[in-house]
Amino acid sequence: MTEQILLAIGQIFGVFFVGWLVRRLGYVDERDINRWSHVVVDFLFPLLIFHSIIKGFEPDRLPDLWPLPFIGLGIIILGALCGVVLRRAVRSDDPNVIKTFHHFCAVNNYGYLPIIIVQSFWGTEGVAKLFFLNLGSNLGYWTIGVGLLGAVDIRKSLRHVLTPNLVALGLALFLCLTGLSRWVPEILLRVSGAAGAAAVPSILVLIGASLYPIPELRDKRDLMYLSFVRLILLPFATVFLLMVLPIHPEVRSISIIVAIMPVSVSSTILTRRYGGSPDFAAKAAVVTTLLSLATLPAALLILQELTPFLVAK
Repeated sequence: MTEQILLAIGQIFGVFFVGWLVRRLGYVDERDINRWSHVVVDFLFPLLIFHSIIKGFEPDRLPDLWPLPFIGLGIIILGALCGVVLRRAVRSDDPNVIKTFHHFCAVNNYGYLPIIIVQSFWGTEGVAKLFFLNLGSNLGYWTIGVGLLGAVDIRKSLRHVLTPNLVALGLALFLCLTGLSRWVPEILLRVSGAAGAAAVPSILVLIGASLYPIPELRDKRDLMYLSFVRLILLPFATVFLLMVLPIHPEVRSISIIVAIMPVSVSSTILTRRYGGSPDFAAKAAVVTTLLSLATLPAALLILQELTPFLVAK
């Protein structure tokens, strides 16, 4: 179990380094990252979601799995509520930095990093459940997450909820729940599976490229405080609640993995559109992602020793 956890974490950061090196050597620039991010998010990820749900979602287990999207939304709500108090300890008097800190209390990297870990333990079935959880996470991201940055047009931000990912998820769930999934052509499953398989490594390479160059860390105290809050304090509170909730062990396991993730890297772009501090967001993404190289395996190993929360495939 220990080796499996460390290999999954090492795989994530190894691919990060590939992206960082590609950017360092000048193979891609900022425009390439932006263009390919749209390709991955708008095309490859929807295909991965569609394929994973069709192949891995089990409609007869819906009575056990229904809490997943509510937990995804609940993690964001809990972080936002805690952030009301936690933001008072931010040393910076820049209101944009404070808003960004509060945003990161609510929103972590629920979408990309957990996929490799979940897939290593539960395969396609686990990834399908993770995407089901992300149904609630996406709703919270585009409402609470955007609102905390000071966006005044929440109605406009709500339109972002209807993404290609959500369309793919909704269509796949509809086909599974109605029994029509068995009529999906095999060639479509093969195409979506082949193209979707490129989604995770591609986005990890792009995230790694976006982390170059490492920004100058002038706000060290606030960055360390955010790292403590996002990687230790909030995960501890969330995991405690997940342990006492009467939910299926596999639902608990996937939710815990999401709860211990670092801040959302995509929020570095969100702050440019809706408010906050893009500079602080970029620094937070770099620092918490690098620190999670230590905190993620440590948290998983400690939890595994305390209770067998990782359910076998």
